[in-house]
Amino acid sequence: MSVLVALLAAGESRRMGQPKLCLPWGSTTILGHLLAQWREAGADKIVVVHGPGETPVSLELNRLGIPTGQRAATVAMERGMMGSVVTAARLAVQDTTLTHLVIALGDQPQVRTETLRNLLRACQTAPGRIVRVVFQGKPGHPVALPANVLSELSETSSETLRDFLRLKEIPGCDLTVDDSGVLLDVDTPDDYARASRSLDSI
Repeated sequence: MSVLVALLAAGESRRMGQPKLCLPWGSTTILGHLLAQWREAGADKIVVVHGPGETPVSLELNRLGIPTGQRAATVAMERGMMGSVVTAARLAVQDTTLTHLVIALGDQPQVRTETLRNLLRACQTAPGRIVRVVFQGKPGHPVALPANVLSELSETSSETLRDFLRLKEIPGCDLTVDDSGVLLDVDTPDDYARASRSLDSI
């Protein structure tokens, strides 16, 4: 049994004013950092969901040497993040060995590798259950969805993942973490500046 990590990278970065996943992060980019981090955490199946056509993200994937089998263009760009989630679910249902699909946001470079590792471990012991990361009582991302909801998720018309899950009665497993990064994303230039300063201080 295994887990598929779907890294959502199809956003248009309007508030950032430039493609945020292609911004520098350490010795690479935010996208390069996230991919390396998931590999280090133990993920053996990763797919990057990106926008259609040639985009800065697709060009960065080329630069990073990511094969086509680890990429997927969103099937519904007009649905925003939910279009990417549905795209990931449609891929995941084709793999009968999966226990979970992990939805990981592409703009969360501050999450610790150990948190990702612990999430993957929790999936092994929680078949049929959602695994949520929680920091100081607040749920964050990534989130792991059990395989038994993926077929329905792949066809849903729900506007958001939260709306979809609200309609379902799925048992959950909260993974409490000492990692504020699960609540932080990089949406604006100010967010990026703060995140970069925190990286410099490590």
